[in-house]
Amino acid sequence: MAAPTAAAPTAAAPRIGVVGADVPRQLVLAAGATPVRLSGAWSGEVSQEAAELLGAADAVAARVLDGVLSGAHDDLAGLVVCNDSMAHLRVYYVLRVLAGRGRFPFPVHLLDTPRGGGAHRNRFVARQYERLADFATRCTGTPVDAATLAAAAARETSLGQALDRVRDRRRDRTLTGAAALRCYAAAGRLTPEEAVAEIQAVLDAATAPTTPPEAADGGAVPVFMTGSSHPDPSVYEELERAGFSVVGEDHDTGEGAWIGTAVPTGTAPAEAQSDPTPSQRWGSGHFAPEGGGGTAEAASPAEAFSALAELHARRSPAAARSLAAERTRHLLEAVETSGAAGVAALVRDLDDGPAWDLADHREALAGSGRWLAAVVQVPADGVPEATAELLSRIHAQEATS
Repeated sequence: MAAPTAAAPTAAAPRIGVVGADVPRQLVLAAGATPVRLSGAWSGEVSQEAAELLGAADAVAARVLDGVLSGAHDDLAGLVVCNDSMAHLRVYYVLRVLAGRGRFPFPVHLLDTPRGGGAHRNRFVARQYERLADFATRCTGTPVDAATLAAAAARETSLGQALDRVRDRRRDRTLTGAAALRCYAAAGRLTPEEAVAEIQAVLDAATAPTTPPEAADGGAVPVFMTGSSHPDPSVYEELERAGFSVVGEDHDTGEGAWIGTAVPTGTAPAEAQSDPTPSQRWGSGHFAPEGGGGTAEAASPAEAFSALAELHARRSPAAARSLAAERTRHLLEAVETSGAAGVAALVRDLDDGPAWDLADHREALAGSGRWLAAVVQVPADGVPEATAELLSRIHAQEATS
């Protein structure tokens, strides 16, 4: 069936920034805006002001804050900060105070959507989505209704289908992990139409097998990435230059991102209400969560908020907000699906959530005949050295496996 289509806005849409990974993009699109993920970077200076305001926190979050304070995002119509980690919550509290002092020209909104599901929690999350839609409408002047939700669903579905092609190409070993990460970055910062075009250009350019020349035996060793999120593909590029292929990940700037998910409404085009993408069926990433998938349709914004809350509850578990046992179950399924020989993890200093999971991960992976190589407490300026150490540990694991 052909991919669903919907007319994009004829004029440049307002941009609403997003810090974190919990925003259902359909709601921002329905308000006439483009959601733009602010992901930071693995490296770069952090200003003294940002460091002092944020305190002891993940360096990537500090770089996001620095970007806002520097005026780099003054073109935004608004900014949504997700309470999906303690670092992001700190960013919000700093920005809320500074917004009251007129430090930047846009309003700031906190999105607090706990994981786990259940009737009471889902109602709370649905109410949060209603507040998010109201905020986006105040930023753009475009109301969120059944018609705008339908158009947004069709646009987001087309993006989800493009990302499904990215996942398929990775499984076929005809797309590198670094190229896939660039596709996810494009999907998070561009309009759906622009992102689909950029993703297709990446796929068209990746015509050769992903085996690098350094892989003397003719085959790159498939590796799955866990640990901290990767705000840029620099670490992936180093691993793949060294003869490994990053075939999947569970962090939220890759396959754990909530992109491509939409709830069709009663006024949606027929093609938008059928042939759902894996992202629609499962709410996040490529792997179906425990309990199976299922699609949801809505006849009104209120029903759409509730349906999105149910999809959110079925997303893959996040390190900062989920139990280690849940994360490990998901990791084992993801690794099995990807065909990885082992798992690699870089964990930034003060991003403690992923580190708590590693002991459970290592034991469970050993039971399936796979290894785990990890480097933790990576300092703000220590990514090159940590990557070199990670490669050394991966080589050691491969030599003994």
